[in-house]
Amino acid sequence: MGLIGLGLMGKPMAKNLLKAGFDLTVMSRSEGPVIELETLGAKRAESYSSLGAVSEFVVTMLPTPAVTKEVVLGPGGVLGGMKPNSILIDMGTEDPALAREIYERAKEIGVSALDAPVSGGDVGAIAGTLSIMVGGDRDVFERSASVLGAMGTNISYVGGAGSGQAVKAVNQVMVAGILATIAEGLTLLERSSVDTEAALEALMAGRAGSNLLKAKARQILDQSYAPGFKVDLHLKDLGIVEAYARENSVVMPFTQLAKSYLEAVSYSGGGELDHCALVEVVRGLGDLSLG
Repeated sequence: MGLIGLGLMGKPMAKNLLKAGFDLTVMSRSEGPVIELETLGAKRAESYSSLGAVSEFVVTMLPTPAVTKEVVLGPGGVLGGMKPNSILIDMGTEDPALAREIYERAKEIGVSALDAPVSGGDVGAIAGTLSIMVGGDRDVFERSASVLGAMGTNISYVGGAGSGQAVKAVNQVMVAGILATIAEGLTLLERSSVDTEAALEALMAGRAGSNLLKAKARQILDQSYAPGFKVDLHLKDLGIVEAYARENSVVMPFTQLAKSYLEAVSYSGGGELDHCALVEVVRGLGDLSLG
């Protein structure tokens, strides 16, 4: 196994691959996570292509499409070092068109590629319970079951190349919209003369209850914004969504509104905070130095 990208998501995913018994080689822009993974039994690669050369499977978990394109397809990129019959699994969030480009370029040299973006945040990455949406060839998906199963529990094959990224785009649309309404609802709750904890329990038990409310309500009420998923990364994803929506002639006004909340937080210095910090727009942009 090779894994490139040891950030908030990639590092716990790498740890779960080690726990599952994979012989793991890693690379990251940051030295600290590489050293930490080495102490747990991983090997260090000195270049992307050398990591590809020693790996039957390569997982990439990188922050932006531009970085993924450079690492995978650029000069000295990982794809150039991979051997025929090996499998590249891109688990970052990209434009579906980039996923299809990677698939085609890989196919030219006898390598198989899957686009397999995830949902579940750092909590899911740590627990190994990520939801994984997979696009590519079904037989390659089936060959990759043990790798994906080490990192997630809800693993869905959703179609050909680019399909995983298309489903992830929809996921990010829905998360942004639901999170914005949660922020508005909880702010109204805070300013009402009710027992907030009892009210939250009632909401959880009713139609308003959701995994997102369960995951983010306490952070919102406590103004605790240590990132599980950063504001600026969600904005990046919604930029991908905008382009994909234009390509498919879909108008998304509610998504634009939710995006404007995230933009306001980012412009106010909160881009590194958890995306639930968008509640501060509703509150009137409070102290965004809170972590």
